[in-house]
Amino acid sequence: NLYVNDAKPGDPCPDCGRPTETVTEENFFFKLSAFQDKLLELYESHPEFIQPETRRNEVISFVKAGLTDLSVTRSNIKWGIPVEGEAPHVFYVWFDALTAYMSAVAGEDLWPADLHLIGKEIVRFHAVYWPAFLMAAGLELPKRIFAHGWLLFQDSKMSKTRGNIVRSEPIQKVMGADALRYFLLREIVFGQDGSFSYDALIGRYNSDLANGLGNLASRTLTMITRYFKGEVPYPSPTARGAADDAIAEAARKAIADFGSFFDQYQFSKALEAAWGLVSAVDKYIVENEPWALGDQQDEASRARLATVLYTSAEALRIVTALAHPVMPDATAKIWAQLGLGGIKQFDLTQLKWGQLPLGTKLGEVQAVFPRADKSAVERMQKMEEQSANAGTGVPQACPEPGRRVQPSAGQQPAAVPAAATTAPAVQAKPAAIPDGKITIDDFAKIELRVAQVTVAERVKGADKLLRLEVDLGTEVRQLVAGIAEAYTPESLIGRKVVIVANLAPRKLRGLESNGMIVAASIEGGKPVLASFLEDVPIGARLK
Repeated sequence: NLYVNDAKPGDPCPDCGRPTETVTEENFFFKLSAFQDKLLELYESHPEFIQPETRRNEVISFVKAGLTDLSVTRSNIKWGIPVEGEAPHVFYVWFDALTAYMSAVAGEDLWPADLHLIGKEIVRFHAVYWPAFLMAAGLELPKRIFAHGWLLFQDSKMSKTRGNIVRSEPIQKVMGADALRYFLLREIVFGQDGSFSYDALIGRYNSDLANGLGNLASRTLTMITRYFKGEVPYPSPTARGAADDAIAEAARKAIADFGSFFDQYQFSKALEAAWGLVSAVDKYIVENEPWALGDQQDEASRARLATVLYTSAEALRIVTALAHPVMPDATAKIWAQLGLGGIKQFDLTQLKWGQLPLGTKLGEVQAVFPRADKSAVERMQKMEEQSANAGTGVPQACPEPGRRVQPSAGQQPAAVPAAATTAPAVQAKPAAIPDGKITIDDFAKIELRVAQVTVAERVKGADKLLRLEVDLGTEVRQLVAGIAEAYTPESLIGRKVVIVANLAPRKLRGLESNGMIVAASIEGGKPVLASFLEDVPIGARLK
């Protein structure tokens, strides 16, 4: 059966936990053992064939351990593709199903496939068995196999069997499909397992979309509407400076990095590169204060204002174009507000700095990402509960190991006893919590992470504030911390600190602080940063 190489009789099924059974029947076998060396040679000569690297190493270890011949038929089931002249044998699911990749595109000149995108639990079938089948038939192999990870909820894989799934419909109705797509590709390193929670979704949405891209679009386009009658201003060559050139260079780097990371299926890093430009422009706007320039009537201020707003609008256009594959609906709205028509017709491979037409009339400026609050979580959870209660409440049975389950003619599902669906669950009454105390569940909501300071500088006009950029291993964040009286900026570079990573962002002196640095202090005394005696990896979570 499917788990013949993985489980002994009586071991629990990895899906439902029931004891496995040993079933004996007559089978035909594929001589998989003859392809061990050929497969290892394939993996060695084409290291890109299996990605990510963890799955490649897993497959190589499995093959090096020795391959046994593979059962490819069944003789005690009635459904399936008959083996010609060998009744009652029928081909087993993986042997016949994999060929559908080729038969589905027969005659369309689309084979070999550029990519098989699969779940990590079926990497062996696609990276070991499937290439061996194709080699045996003298057919071309797919060019790459990429195995993605699992979405976890409460540290377990989402599964209908376990009943711990989170449906996409409530999220789509409350937050929008773009927000969910962005969260999954930005929050989770593609190829690894990732955890989902409504709180994390709201936090990422508010920090990156509402306060990030949405705020950049709103403030830039609103000021162009106010100061230039809704037309993209003409930047002045004489009013241009190093700060403007730095934004243009940051945009060029974002375009290059985004494309490179996408080609490598590193979607989180690609979006991080794009949002790095958002942060750079946000800082640029704060430092150049276009609202102050707009209050001046002299020609020099007017020229400088036009240059700052054109630079900001062009950077907004760049980020919008880069984000379009991930958020097609929201980016189309921003693109239209920029007065650029349909974004679907834009060739992303031709994206470069300086393409925003001067004098373009803006569309109607509207908020694309309104800020979400706790009520959004409550609405999604309520809709999820309603969806779950609409079903029978009975978990789907796990099929026999290695077999497809199909009801025979006239077979009906077993009836569910009324008591099983109507009897209320008995819950223990929670113990009273003393005043001033919190539960472990309350504490678990706080995500403390190890970060390393990469940039530190004083905030203009604020004696106590420092602007920090900290590396969390998977992303770089901006923090604003009130520690300037205790620490000089240069003393913090390279230092590992503790931050509250899931704190809702807030603005301080016009700068967004996406988290909070942890420090100890006695009332009236200077803060002392929390630190470590031992070496702790960046990104580690404190428990």
